[in-house]
Amino acid sequence: PSESLTPRGRACAAFADGQPLIMGTIISDGWLAGLSLPEVCGWICLFLRERRIAQTAGEAARGELPSFSPALQEVYHATAELGEQLEVEFDTTLSKMMLDWCEKKDIGRVAGWLDAHMLGVFVKTVLRVVSYLDVTREVLLGLHEYELYNRLDHHTDLLLGGLVTNESLYLTMAD
Repeated sequence: PSESLTPRGRACAAFADGQPLIMGTIISDGWLAGLSLPEVCGWICLFLRERRIAQTAGEAARGELPSFSPALQEVYHATAELGEQLEVEFDTTLSKMMLDWCEKKDIGRVAGWLDAHMLGVFVKTVLRVVSYLDVTREVLLGLHEYELYNRLDHHTDLLLGGLVTNESLYLTMAD
């Protein structure tokens, strides 16, 4: 018997946490192929256990958060089906906040949804998404998914641009 991993096995093994079986399966089965970079960022947020953000922002942002595109909705359902098998539930609040961040780049908007002490948790989440995208891109190279690999290029600029600026360091809350 061969001791080497299947492509799906290598994809799952690449992730140290965040439900690696689900992440690796979705990636290796090609589910992310139809998503944009912001949508992949939002999908990754499904796996980040930041319940405090979901609880804090849930009500405040509910009407303002973007909806999932049909393509992202399809990937979410596939992810949730795998989650059911492993008894894992996913909250979409952080995913939608990340979509909003990627599209609007307005830290004041995000700050309006969170308690002031939670803003650092959001910044930490953005940094974790950068890290997960680095691993995801490595997995995509191993799967010869060059088109998606290239689409996820410049993820650091997308996620971090505007996050640490003079203006964002000194948030002004509206009276």
